[in-house]
Amino acid sequence: MANPRTVRCCLKPDPLDLNCDFRSECPPSSTVTLTLDDDVGVVMFERAEYAGTALTPLPSKTISFAIVAGQSNLDVVYAFSDPANGRATLKEACVAGTALMAVTADNPAVRYHVCG
Repeated sequence: MANPRTVRCCLKPDPLDLNCDFRSECPPSSTVTLTLDDDVGVVMFERAEYAGTALTPLPSKTISFAIVAGQSNLDVVYAFSDPANGRATLKEACVAGTALMAVTADNPAVRYHVCG
């Protein structure tokens, strides 16, 4: 993985767009790496799929994928060491360490919509 301190941030949360949770400001084929910053317990990516392709190796604290043009689904299942209260922040591993979304144990399986 490239040094996050030198990697341009691509994804921006788009809370006003019901079709896009995250909008890419980078061109298609740009690689995005997402990380989990633990708040309560340890949170890991247990399973993940982007644009129909399984992301590996998992479980892991990070996942990476190449942005595709248009709208694509990022399906994630999180694993929590504290299944009742586990919490983390989903971030992009980049210069600004963009916080994208809160991750909580009460919602371990999530579908995000990424618009490239």
